[in-house]
Amino acid sequence: MIEIARLDHVSFAVQDVDASRRFFGGVLGLPEIDRPAFDFRGAWFGIGDRSLHLIEQEVASRTAAAKLTRADHMALEVKDMDAVKQALDSAEIPYQLGTNDSRGFRQVFCADPDGHTIEFISRG
Repeated sequence: MIEIARLDHVSFAVQDVDASRRFFGGVLGLPEIDRPAFDFRGAWFGIGDRSLHLIEQEVASRTAAAKLTRADHMALEVKDMDAVKQALDSAEIPYQLGTNDSRGFRQVFCADPDGHTIEFISRG
């Protein structure tokens, strides 16, 4: 049996790494971290002791206007959901509220510039 120690990183294909930098670094405030000198464009961001790797390449016709999906997404735990909503509102990024308040947590879903669903979750 394989013993997996932990998740190391999540990787997304993006069409415009600069637009993604503005979203993940600017709107969400994730710190950009060092990335090896690969022969393709991209950016890495720190998320706690893990990371998000963005790789610039042509992707299918996903757009930020694409339908948000529960199946394919990245979830980020946050302490202040109101701050998330304020940041998204300020950047004019549409979002949907989750329906789990009765289970002890709150959720907000939005899309990044390439249509990847990003979930924010606040527990308690």
